[in-house]
Amino acid sequence: MPGLFKWGGRKEDEPRPAPAAAVPPPAPEPSNTSKVLPKVLSALAGQPSPVLMDLGPVVGANISFFGDRLACKFYVEDFFAEVEQHARAGTRDQLGAIFATRLKYPAGSIDGILCWDLFDFLDRAAGYALASRLVPLVRKGGILYGFFGQKAGEISQYTRYIVDTDDSFRLRTSPATPMPRTVHVNRDLNKMFDGLAVTESVLLKNSSRETLFRKL
Repeated sequence: MPGLFKWGGRKEDEPRPAPAAAVPPPAPEPSNTSKVLPKVLSALAGQPSPVLMDLGPVVGANISFFGDRLACKFYVEDFFAEVEQHARAGTRDQLGAIFATRLKYPAGSIDGILCWDLFDFLDRAAGYALASRLVPLVRKGGILYGFFGQKAGEISQYTRYIVDTDDSFRLRTSPATPMPRTVHVNRDLNKMFDGLAVTESVLLKNSSRETLFRKL
């Protein structure tokens, strides 16, 4: 009797399985062109085996990038971890005293310091305490590179600046304990980093000022 048995396939009255939901691809990380980063590389390239200090978390791509370009010695001091720890505990007012005792390096031993946007997360007392430790470490002719937000408000994420090329970087964000941004205008920066001179300053689309300081 034809049709009595059906080999393989599915009985016509069986429910069809729902199609698997498509997993959306991850959103691309925003990319920024930098007018200041080439000046950073140029300043450091003038030194044989420069010493570079990164105040952000370890980013392997950045270590590889600067190592390949400059054959530099690379120190990482992750201040963001301490910022987050004290933000969670509600003790951000203690950061200034902590920073005053950090960074046991000889004066004039660092060719370049990468601050990224760290100072946005520090109150003024902590910002001045950290800057007072950084300025003496920079050798004559050395540089300090940072981003300073120009728009007041609450910060709820950290940003990793991942260097892609000599003049571009990507922004990778992660959650942060919400805290108010400290806005540093040019007058504040000149006072805070007394002993360094601003040689480049560019306002980016995200209202952050990309700044290069140099010890003359």
